[in-house]
Amino acid sequence: MVRVGVAGATGYMGAELLRLLVVHPKVQVTTVMASERSAGVPLGRLIPSLRGHLDLTVEAVDGERLAAQADCVMLALPHGETHRVVSVLRRHGRRVVDLSADYRLRSAAEFEAWYKTPHTDREGLAEAVYGLPELHRKAIAAAQLVANPGCYPVGAILAVLPLLRAGLGRAEAIVIDSKSGVTGAGAQTQKPDPMYQYAEANENLHAYGVGKHRHTPEIEQELGGL
Repeated sequence: MVRVGVAGATGYMGAELLRLLVVHPKVQVTTVMASERSAGVPLGRLIPSLRGHLDLTVEAVDGERLAAQADCVMLALPHGETHRVVSVLRRHGRRVVDLSADYRLRSAAEFEAWYKTPHTDREGLAEAVYGLPELHRKAIAAAQLVANPGCYPVGAILAVLPLLRAGLGRAEAIVIDSKSGVTGAGAQTQKPDPMYQYAEANENLHAYGVGKHRHTPEIEQELGGL
């Protein structure tokens, strides 16, 4: 059994990740962590669907405790927070899958330009493997740190990959028109934007980030390497 810890366990990504992990025959979820406001609360109270399946109490995010309690750690924290935890986990030799954007871009300068926050783990950034099996299957299997791709890049890259590999198009000529559900923005627990509320979003469509979406450099990076 592989001992797995999850940080950011109470958000949409973390909750779905736990639902997958609890039914995996070779995984034992040993610790779940989230923000200070969720610390000390039974996980089943925050995610009722896991009640009786994973009877753990949520802890505040702590890299040292994660390293002590898990062999593999999956992080579903907001971008800008993850690399502070990853540097601790790497020092202890733990394998990490990061669901945030912190390790997707190979260039720290590009990450900082698009996400407007400094990156303090340059070594981890250089070692991280972009976690799209269709592009990097062998490297993922051997990696200590895997950067889970963003939602739009997965759809865009997989859609155009066969065309580019067959020489049927040019990466610089591609136009990507993607749609996402509002849950892609996360739980929005602090100050919900009306755009993400049901009354505004239902049967509606809203254009955002046209020509300047933060997933743009991620798509360009991976397709540019073909």
